[in-house]
Amino acid sequence: MQMRKVTFIAGTLAALYGAAAVTAGDTPGVAPVARPTHDATPAKSQAQDAAKDATQAVNAPAKDAAKDAAQAVNAPEPGSPGDTLTREDKRMAYLVYKLLDKNGKIKGANLKRGAKLFYQNCRPCHGEDGMRVNVNPSGRPIYIGQRAREDMPTFWYQMNFGDEDRNMEAYYDEITLDEMKDIAGYAQTLP
Repeated sequence: MQMRKVTFIAGTLAALYGAAAVTAGDTPGVAPVARPTHDATPAKSQAQDAAKDATQAVNAPAKDAAKDAAQAVNAPEPGSPGDTLTREDKRMAYLVYKLLDKNGKIKGANLKRGAKLFYQNCRPCHGEDGMRVNVNPSGRPIYIGQRAREDMPTFWYQMNFGDEDRNMEAYYDEITLDEMKDIAGYAQTLP
């Protein structure tokens, strides 16, 4: 599971910053080591070769992470001609890399403020408890509390950019990023 998460993050960073994607099973930077095929190699030399191989395998991901970080630092300035990220890309990357903890919960949300903002902005359509509108009309009923807990990327995208199929308006230009974070955190507490 941890390898999948690392692979997903590396692949996402690669997509965002134009680096080569890393796939499961790849070990970038580690070249195959040629070994003698005869049995005359002393046991000590074999142990040294195995230790060297293990060191290379452990150090390669750290070198690749440093390379990825350097590419991210050298990323084009926001708004410059080289900046090809859409506002959707940026907002979704912010969610994944800054707001979600390992359990999919929003970090640092002010739930009291989130409740107030929810009642001002969301309650007219979604109701007091967020259960007025089924956000999954083609299957079992799902309401915004469950969607926020179980599928925050979809919830976050719809809250930011809307969903024409469900008559959800986009709030990207109307609600600040900090307010979005608080609403999303509060939504995770709803039934």
